[in-house]
Amino acid sequence: MIAIGTVIEDSMANSNVSIPIPTADVVFINGNVITVNRQNEVTEALAIRRGRILRVGARSFVEKTVGQQTKVIDLRGRALVPGFFDNHIHMTNSPQRYWLDCSYSTCPSITDIVEAVAARARAAKPGEWILGRGFQPARLAERRNPNRFDLDPVSPNNPVGISNRESMGWTFNTPGLRRIGVQDDTPDPPGGPMERDREGRPLGPMWDNTRTVFIHPNLPKYSVDDLVEGYRWIAGELNRCGVTTAFEAAIRNRAETLAWQRLRRGGLPSLRVVMGPYPVHGDRWDPHGTAGKIFDTGFTTGFGDMWFKLGALQIGIDGGVIGQSAALFEPYSNDPSGAWRGSFRVSQEIANDFMVEAQSNDWQTGLICHGDRGIQRALQAIAYGREQVTTHDLRHRLEHAYLWNPENMDRMAELGVIWNTQPILLEIMGREGVYAPWGDRARFAFPFRSLTNRGVIISGGSDWGVGVYNPLIGIDILVNHRFGPEENGEVLNSHEALTVLQAIRVYTYNGAYTSFEEQEKGSLEEGKLADLAVLSDNILAVPPTTIRDLKVDQTYVDGRMVYERVNEKLTGSAA
Repeated sequence: MIAIGTVIEDSMANSNVSIPIPTADVVFINGNVITVNRQNEVTEALAIRRGRILRVGARSFVEKTVGQQTKVIDLRGRALVPGFFDNHIHMTNSPQRYWLDCSYSTCPSITDIVEAVAARARAAKPGEWILGRGFQPARLAERRNPNRFDLDPVSPNNPVGISNRESMGWTFNTPGLRRIGVQDDTPDPPGGPMERDREGRPLGPMWDNTRTVFIHPNLPKYSVDDLVEGYRWIAGELNRCGVTTAFEAAIRNRAETLAWQRLRRGGLPSLRVVMGPYPVHGDRWDPHGTAGKIFDTGFTTGFGDMWFKLGALQIGIDGGVIGQSAALFEPYSNDPSGAWRGSFRVSQEIANDFMVEAQSNDWQTGLICHGDRGIQRALQAIAYGREQVTTHDLRHRLEHAYLWNPENMDRMAELGVIWNTQPILLEIMGREGVYAPWGDRARFAFPFRSLTNRGVIISGGSDWGVGVYNPLIGIDILVNHRFGPEENGEVLNSHEALTVLQAIRVYTYNGAYTSFEEQEKGSLEEGKLADLAVLSDNILAVPPTTIRDLKVDQTYVDGRMVYERVNEKLTGSAA
């Protein structure tokens, strides 16, 4: 039975029948409702009923749905936006928040990292792993990676492993190297370079495919309980930032999937999750081997429901930007040898074969690439797969992709590939991290406007635990195209900045489009899921350089309030 609220006495043509209007559960009035619809309309009111948007428009139109039990929220000029998407995040790394924090803000030098390791070693049992994350070689005082000679004196009885901010590069002490199976004469695996001393012995730093050959198989494994606790924590953090849907960018094992299923069975969650299986492990990809068995399951992109579904298969193409292993056409500007151009994690042949299998089995893909040469390889693979297998548009996407050239931009637009990028990396890399390795090529870094003007759809994410998971910071960077606050807001390529409405679309509608969900969410339109966020002010009216200072006052998922900022008068002034 439908609960009848207000009744409009509209007379239909040749009829005296009154039209019943369902009563809303929640109504927002006096706001700046940023719909992100096709016309980019901004209106003043919105009504929710049974998890869906009932009405959007003028206050007089929406208030007709108010009944005795309706909760009415006076926005007082604040912005109401679609729930944000984080379209590339590593929630499976949530247990790592207990690791040593070796980020620049905590450890600006190798000396600081060594002191942090020493303190942890004093409290650790002999043989117990000491794990950390977050260092950035280009920003450390010593401008290099820490190595075993730095770490061995303070941790002789404990294996130590520390990942860089991007998690694509690691460093180990000597016990750590031995624990992961690296000896003095161990060769580099394909696509997995290791830094060595003059005698050719591994120094500790290693990158890319060393993770799948040595590191991941030998580090302590997370239990399902660890992951459930971590997922609950990160879901709450994302809700606090207005995020209602997240794309988990690297589901690698059974425990990671079981943990999400346990949460799903435990009741309605506060976060919608799209999972990205990661079946390709460097040079070991084999469509008929273990990694390729995902195609034998019969599952495809989109399997699941609006809470928990399968998304794009992930494949790593080249190295990363923080560890300076991204594949470039020209050598790194700060490489002493003048020869280093980065590394590939897979050959062109492997990438091509993967795309053929994905096309044949109806899977969307996310190709992880960073440098201009890596982007080219990814685009060539997508083009090859489409040439070999004709099917409907699977909305293939490039993940990350920070350094471009005009040829790659044109090819991207021609192929209709989505750019699923993380603006926060501009701030994390900083001026030194951009200009030192790339030099004059930095003029093609983070080309948000250039690709938008070419018609490329851009979707935003955080790459947490690499980046910061607050989408408002990502929107700020899209709009201002500047380095972080500690660098006095220096702008990089101001012509690449987007408008505020364009930036909001990157984190809302475009996120939904990327996951084939734009008919259900991503904009505030009647009939769509009531996933939305109330901001602390009108994002369209504040100075653009202060967007990052905005807060999320409330977050709604499926029409339910899953977060409310405490100690604030949410119905008061937005000032």
